[in-house]
Parts: sequence; structure tokens; C-alpha cells
Amino acid sequence: MNLYFFGGSFDPPHKGHLSIIHSCLKKSQQFILIPTKQSPFKDQIPVASAHHRIRMLELLISNIDHLIIIDDYEINNLATNYTYETVRYLQANYSGSNLYMIIGVDQLIRFHEWKNYREIMDVVHIVAFNRDKTQYKPLEGMQISWLEDFHIDISSTTIREKITGGHFPSKDLTPEVLEYIQSNNLYSNPI
Repeated sequence: MNLYFFGGSFDPPHKGHLSIIHSCLKKSQQFILIPTKQSPFKDQIPVASAHHRIRMLELLISNIDHLIIIDDYEINNLATNYTYETVRYLQANYSGSNLYMIIGVDQLIRFHEWKNYREIMDVVHIVAFNRDKTQYKPLEGMQISWLEDFHIDISSTTIREKITGGHFPSKDLTPEVLEYIQSNNLYSNPI
């Protein structure tokens, strides 16, 4: 069974995330979204609470006719979570699955800095997407494939900044996620 997993802060989840999900669903028998508590590479914690980010993910995928699991493993982890730990968790809970990790080229460039990155490479196949056509030479031994025809350049950071400035970027968010952000007054206060 091919298990695809996609981690991130999803703060907020947007149409770029949705496009990635749709692209990968065609190849997966199991799909898991894993919102993070905090990236080890970022000092700042997500702006929206875990509850709001999970709810927005539920709304983002609500019109997809495919089972997608939103796993709160990383959010519930009390300590700083590293991807190799998530991979071990997935191996234990979905034994026998072929693991495919979805990752952006911006993170891929720093992959060699990830804790126990070789262990991750030994276990997962990386499915990468490239928003701005950055050149990347895979590490030796890395199993990697690229999402074809991915041309969406949307950033959660930019979305938050626009909302803080009083503009709601409806072209970047699904109507359900946008309505949820407005109803719960998310991101309107300066970060």
C-alpha cells in the first residue's frame, strides 16, 4: 500500500496545499495530513491554534471524495518533533506501507540539516514540489520524484500578512477556509 504523508504548519491551509493533495491522491491508497506543532527550523510557533488549523484542514478537504486522515501525532507530541520520529510512528502504525513524504523544494534544500536525515532517506520516497523552479540536486541515495506541472505559488505567510493588513485573499483560499478565518477572526491582529 502506498501511504502519502504531507506535513506542515498549514497556517492557514490554502489552494496550493489542495492542489498538492489532489495530485498525490491519484497515486496513494492512504493519505495523511500531519499538522506540526512547530518546525525545528522556525523560531515562531504557528499563529492559529492547533484546533483552528485542524478545523481548517477538515474544511479544505471536505469536498474530496477520498479518505484523508488528519493525524495529530506531531501536535500532541510534548517535545520538539523531528520528521524521523514521525516516520517511525508511521512505520509502527501503518506497517507494510510504502511511505511517500511530500515536501517543498524550500525544505528539500535544507534536508541534509534535518536530524537523522539518512534514516528518513532509507525509509521514504520523497515527492517534491517546486514553486519557483529552484534547481536542486538530490542527495546521493535519495529516492525522489517531482510533482509534474506544479505552478501554484501561494504562501501561508503572505496570506497571513494580507489578512493582517485587512485584505482577504479569496483567490488563495477555499470559500470554506476563508469563511472560517473570517468567522473566527484569525490572523487579523498584527503578528
